[in-house]
Amino acid sequence: MRKLMLTAMLCWAAGTISAQDYSNATEQAGRLNALVKAYPQTSSLRSLAKTNGGKDIWLLTIGTGKIENKPAIAVIGGVEGNHLLGTELAIGFAEQLLKASGTDSIKNLLARTTYYVFPNMSPDAMEQYFSKLRTGRTGNATLTDDDRDGKTDEDGWEDLDGDGKITFLRIESVTGDYKVHPDDARVLIKADISKGEKGKYKLVSEGTDNDKDGQFNEDGEGGIAFNKNLTYNHKTFAPGAGDYPASEKETRAMLDFLYDAFNVYAVVSFGSNNNLSNPIAYNPQAAAQRIVAGLLEPDAKVNGMVSDLYNKVTGTKDAPRNNTTGGDVLSWGYFHYGRYSFSTPGWWVPKTRPDTAKKEKAFTVEDVTANYLRWAAQQGIANAFTEWKTIQHPDFPGQKVEVGGVDPYAMMNPPYKIVEPVVKKHTDFLVKLASHQPEIDVVNLKTEKLANGLTRVSLDVVNKGGLSTHSKLGERSYFIKKVKVAVQTSGKQEVVGGKKIHLLNSIDANGSESFSWVIKGTGKLVIEAGCPTAGSKSIEVTL
Repeated sequence: MRKLMLTAMLCWAAGTISAQDYSNATEQAGRLNALVKAYPQTSSLRSLAKTNGGKDIWLLTIGTGKIENKPAIAVIGGVEGNHLLGTELAIGFAEQLLKASGTDSIKNLLARTTYYVFPNMSPDAMEQYFSKLRTGRTGNATLTDDDRDGKTDEDGWEDLDGDGKITFLRIESVTGDYKVHPDDARVLIKADISKGEKGKYKLVSEGTDNDKDGQFNEDGEGGIAFNKNLTYNHKTFAPGAGDYPASEKETRAMLDFLYDAFNVYAVVSFGSNNNLSNPIAYNPQAAAQRIVAGLLEPDAKVNGMVSDLYNKVTGTKDAPRNNTTGGDVLSWGYFHYGRYSFSTPGWWVPKTRPDTAKKEKAFTVEDVTANYLRWAAQQGIANAFTEWKTIQHPDFPGQKVEVGGVDPYAMMNPPYKIVEPVVKKHTDFLVKLASHQPEIDVVNLKTEKLANGLTRVSLDVVNKGGLSTHSKLGERSYFIKKVKVAVQTSGKQEVVGGKKIHLLNSIDANGSESFSWVIKGTGKLVIEAGCPTAGSKSIEVTL
């Protein structure tokens, strides 16, 4: 019986290959608990907080030995509630890594690296996908007054066609700024006024204007979005951002943990922001501002190096550009946390070529929606688009109003049947990234006996890793622990030449620093060098 139970747990922990859809909060918790039961020596799980919607914010820690003393990567999923893939990438990474934890390569990895996995930072919002009404929600369960009219959640969604999805309304209007795409009548694109084009339609979210302020569904259920609630460049009072940074329980729970996790050297988040496929370029003007607004040049070079690694491992192309808008994890991880910070959606709609067998032609106007619909058709994906249907709308008497459009979630998340290979590629990347982590070592130890009971001790402290021990911006932070080189004497030993303790801002990738001391006395002493983000190394010296 015990063998049967263990086999069942391993099957669950090893992945969700047989699943037909993304996991809801209950299923996610089941997968995480199955992992720690199957791999108790290499993983642990705890809830950092509960959201206002009663959902757990989980932290899964993966590693062996003294995990807090080893360089760590924070892996963050569920950054945006409508990005279901982000949570799947985080949990799937943990499942695949632990499944392979019996191999020598992963044993060695977990002996030198810690992973802090935050599977889902937006559980309240993500649960909307599994409800009777799918909306593409990104906000949590906090009540908000997004339109600042003194009322909360008074203008929410209405499913006007009763299909269980909130899509769009297109309203014929002489003041409209949208026109029909010339190659796909289902798609609306902005009319280019500079070219003399005229719009024919207004395009708004499916629903009604409950509070008669001219806006649709602007203040409904779904409050603060996690990826707008962090501290860097927070858009105070903007819809979904919160009245102040880190206003939400889930945000504070993650920050409270990570600011105490001094061993984290890199943050990898899964969301719409993307500096992995396309690295952020060095901007001298932004980097030179008093409040730094751009990557410092050495950190931009690291972003480029890691981006090359990501593209090589995952084989991605035609990726969307980075589009940080403030309050996001990617920006916070670098500018306020002071670590290397990377983000990727993990998947995006491939750029499609026309199917000549079906007499398709190249688009005369490139458009992401038209491209998605063509790709979906080529992949045999059904139920991703709601055909336009005429309805009577109380807010537009005498006007032609149609409801329809691309379904929520469709363009951000691949069909579940292709999730597994996407997870595998990103697991490989997170493993490869750890192979470049900073690593302190002590080499070239020399002792020279001098007169009067003195000994000169010299050595080099090296960083064997492909990343600096600290980001260049992180060197400026008083909160990040520096590289410490310390002589630990005993008995009547005394350091008479050189500083007993040296503190270094950082050691560059494949860089080194030389040290020398004159020590009075005999016996053994210990010299230790290291920092939380690069580990430590001790060496014993006989005087």
